[in-house]
Amino acid sequence: MNITRLIITAAVLFTFCVLAEGVNPSFAPISVANAEAEGPAFKLKKAAKLHVGPSGPSKVLEIAYKNESGIWMDKQGPWVQLRMKKNGRVGWIHHSYLKPATTRSSAPADFSSVSEQELF
Repeated sequence: MNITRLIITAAVLFTFCVLAEGVNPSFAPISVANAEAEGPAFKLKKAAKLHVGPSGPSKVLEIAYKNESGIWMDKQGPWVQLRMKKNGRVGWIHHSYLKPATTRSSAPADFSSVSEQELF
């Protein structure tokens, strides 16, 4: 009986380790309150592809639709990294698809000094 428990425990731990390596942290859900503390909010002007990397040929995670919003995380050239508010996914969208969200409460107080030109 003890050897059976040991084998089952080992199999469960092995399975957990294998599955844990396949987990992509960019898909981990987060609370909107925590996301807002990271950067300013943006909305999409029109539907756009949310990419894995900051380039058009990179893999597409999902299609983000007009008026969906996300939190600015990073910028590389014309690409902006967003954490989408609806599901917490993190990906890259070309800046031409984005506009600042209109609510002041979505941007942290220390970000008010940065102009839109500095982001893009």
